[in-house]
Amino acid sequence: MLLPKEKINRFLRHIIMPEISGPGQKKLIESKGLVVSPSPESAIPLVFYLAALGIENLYFYFKNYDENYSFLKENLKDFNPDLKLSFLSEEEIESSIDELDFCVLFDEFFIPEKFKEVPAVFALTSPWRGIIKTSKGATFLEEENLLSPESLKKIKENSTGTILSRSFSGAICSIEAAKLVLKIGKTLDSPLYYDLLNMEFNYAFEPVNSEESGLIEENNFRELLSKARVLIVGTGGLGSPAALALTLAGVGTIGLVDSDNVEISNLNRQILHSTSRINMPKVDSAEIFLKRLNPKINIKKYHTRFTPENAFEIVKDYDAVIDGVDNLPTRYLLNDVCVISKKPLAEAGVLRFEGLGMTIVPGKGPCYRCVFPKMPPAGSIPSCSETGILGPVPGVLGFIEATETVKIITGAGKLLKGRLVFFDSMDLDFRTPEIKNNPECPVCGQNPSIKDLKGEYGFICENNNIERED
Repeated sequence: MLLPKEKINRFLRHIIMPEISGPGQKKLIESKGLVVSPSPESAIPLVFYLAALGIENLYFYFKNYDENYSFLKENLKDFNPDLKLSFLSEEEIESSIDELDFCVLFDEFFIPEKFKEVPAVFALTSPWRGIIKTSKGATFLEEENLLSPESLKKIKENSTGTILSRSFSGAICSIEAAKLVLKIGKTLDSPLYYDLLNMEFNYAFEPVNSEESGLIEENNFRELLSKARVLIVGTGGLGSPAALALTLAGVGTIGLVDSDNVEISNLNRQILHSTSRINMPKVDSAEIFLKRLNPKINIKKYHTRFTPENAFEIVKDYDAVIDGVDNLPTRYLLNDVCVISKKPLAEAGVLRFEGLGMTIVPGKGPCYRCVFPKMPPAGSIPSCSETGILGPVPGVLGFIEATETVKIITGAGKLLKGRLVFFDSMDLDFRTPEIKNNPECPVCGQNPSIKDLKGEYGFICENNNIERED
């Protein structure tokens, strides 16, 4: 046996994938990584996903130690008691060089000369936008000046756009780190430039409109978010990152719907939970974590399954809804109740190394049934319990859902309305094809046949889902 039984249980969804399997998970567990970042706060999403992957030896160098230092240290150890953490001074970094398998340089680019041979992931974030690049050795600083785009130099600490950018970038960087350790997939040898405000992804830098940049950080963002009420259906692989980002962004009220309890096998992707809260209802576990991040947040808990009988009553008081569900029947149910109730819905699903997302604004764009009119029969789509899932992949999609929700609330940017986003983590590729309303859609078409929730929302996920993620 390559791994102890408890670690096999913990990383079950990872190691059933041939690309990782038992030997690959053992390699992740034994690898050593360094995170260089301005502060603990900026690195929270990144380091939780590194820990969720199973990397048990993490070194940190923070230029500044803020109040989140204790939070990060205590909650990472609770998340994975086997984790070995080392917080280094600038003088101690160079002595760790011989032990490292990778480093992540996250908005802080201090690096000794000897590090030039260490595989590295490089990220520069700004409000809503950023650059990510991966190198087999940290010589990329010599290859090109990635700091040149002026619009990406100014980092506004704690702005809404910066929080969302760092969350998204953190999940991507953890995926790239896993690929470096496992030597799988295609790493970002050429920079990825992302724009979450317009949900665009490019591999060549495009200048940002300065007038637009001045509009996206309006002073009333925080006020609008503090008054907002967001419902998240499912607190698993998608719901966890969405709730994390919205809490950091300052959303006033978050509703959490989930009927499950925390299991150890959840912890390879569900970063709201921890080993000390195994067997606790997920909504209670999520509330504990989120209130540690922001004691002022109002959490409404629904420890129940989302059903046709309670759906209208649950969604009625919320401004926007996020799909974090684990089965297709509930996905169709959530789409239908949001369209009928005229509630905006951020939608996503993941499987293995891939994900898909869209934003549904009833009356102003296509809904889920416009793209996928009928529910596939049970067994036609494999579940993650059969095929596995790379933990940070639902993180990427969950952070996209959170970003779309912030844009819904504030009116900023261009929504994924009338577009899909396809994400392939192995090629690190994003595509955003356009989609159109289906005039024959049974719920939002010209003559809808679905006007209530009396239809069939039957089978529960075993072999049926685009994403058995939670």
